[in-house]
Amino acid sequence: MNSIDDRWALRCRRLKLLTCFVPLFLALWNSASARSRPAGQRAAENNCIECHKRADGRAREVVGLHLKSTHAKVGCQQCHGGDPDDYDEAKAHAGTFVGKPDASATLKMCARCHESPLAQFKEGRHFPEHRGIPRLDCVTCHGAHTIGTPSETSSLAQVCIGCHGLEYLPALPPPVQVMLEVADDLRSGLGKADREGRTVSPDLIERRKAIRHRISEIVHPTDLKIGLEKIPRILEDGRVLKEQIERQK
Repeated sequence: MNSIDDRWALRCRRLKLLTCFVPLFLALWNSASARSRPAGQRAAENNCIECHKRADGRAREVVGLHLKSTHAKVGCQQCHGGDPDDYDEAKAHAGTFVGKPDASATLKMCARCHESPLAQFKEGRHFPEHRGIPRLDCVTCHGAHTIGTPSETSSLAQVCIGCHGLEYLPALPPPVQVMLEVADDLRSGLGKADREGRTVSPDLIERRKAIRHRISEIVHPTDLKIGLEKIPRILEDGRVLKEQIERQK
């Protein structure tokens, strides 16, 4: 009788151990499985994404824009705060949630990953020191949810002349205008190649990124003095790159 009781007690202890370790195992398995999936798929499992998919209008459209962007791997909460694990809207939007950050908050948010561009931006005329707040922010030029994937009709040059040349703001110097148009042409060239099923070599893509970086080093600090010296080389490199993209098959 004691032997039976002992075996029964042993089985109970084993069962208790299983009830402790199985949930832990499943949690670790789900975590590892989530990390192994593509970034876009992991983002789609975010409760923010799932809830907005069921919404109407802009609240729903923003999901598609975000998942196609360079920032698809960035969770909604990393910019907006809140709790992406909660299914209740009121609770998910509580605490640190910010639906639309103001200009200063946007700069602080973007600087978590883009510290150097922000430092350059704060040296320029778009961030007058005596005011201590920006005249514009990252979203003004780069967009919020379409980072890296702007629409075909978007134009960096048009964004700038939307302010420059109107009323009290001076027009952009012609070389700067042409430089911005080169940036637009290169983006359009890559987009056209993609639509036509042509493969652009990684080398050309990296060179295009390098040109964009050189342009940003002029635009962010609004450094015309040095910028006007650098622009001719940027224009030549951009022209050559544009032709090479067009020849890709």
